[in-house]
Amino acid sequence: MPNRIFVKICGITNRFDAEAAIMAGADALGFNFWPGSRRYIDPFGAIGWIRDLPDEVDRVAVLVNPGLSQACSIAEQMDVLQLHGKETTIFCRKLGEMSVRFWKAIPASRPHLAMDTFYAERIVLDTATNDSFGGTGMTFPWQWAHEFIAANVSQKVILAGGLTPANVAEAIEQTHPFGVDVTSGVEAGVGCKDIHKVRDFIAAARAAG
Repeated sequence: MPNRIFVKICGITNRFDAEAAIMAGADALGFNFWPGSRRYIDPFGAIGWIRDLPDEVDRVAVLVNPGLSQACSIAEQMDVLQLHGKETTIFCRKLGEMSVRFWKAIPASRPHLAMDTFYAERIVLDTATNDSFGGTGMTFPWQWAHEFIAANVSQKVILAGGLTPANVAEAIEQTHPFGVDVTSGVEAGVGCKDIHKVRDFIAAARAAG
C-alpha cells in the first residue's frame, strides 16, 4: 500500500513466533543464519517450516560475510538476503548480476552520508558496534538517519537499532524511513518474541507512518 510503513520483525527462531508476527501484520521476518548470533537457527533444520510460511511476507535470511556459493544456495530457499557484515561492493555486484535479491545493512555514522554503491534492493541502517552485527538493543542518533535518508533519496532505507513499541513512532517521525526493523525490542527473552510487544510495535509504526 502506498505510504504504508514497512515493518520487519527480525530474530525469529521458531514457527510459533513467525506465525504470530504474520498475524500481527508484519511485512517481513528475519531469520539469523549467522552462527555467531545469539538468535542463530540452523538453516538446514529450519528451512522446511520457514518455506511453509505464507507468501504474503518476505522471508529474510540474515547473513554475515557469507561466501558467494553459500549466499546463492540460501537465496534459492529464501525470498531475500540481508547482508550484515563487511561485504564488499564487488561481492554485492556479483549477487546483483546473478539476480539475487538482497538488502545491505550498514552501520550508522554521521559522516557516512554519501553511500557506497552496494547494488542492494534496500539499505538497513543499524547501530554501529565493534563486536556485534545487529540485535544489540542500542539506538543511535536519529538525526544521522534523517541526514542519511535525505542524502540518498533513491534508496529504500529501513531503520533499525534499539527500536521498541515506545520509541518507534518518534523514530519514524524524525527520520521518515521506508521501513523499520526490530529484534530485541519485541522480545520476552533472547530469541523468544513477546506477541503483545510485536502487536504494539506494528500498531505504533503504522500509526506514525
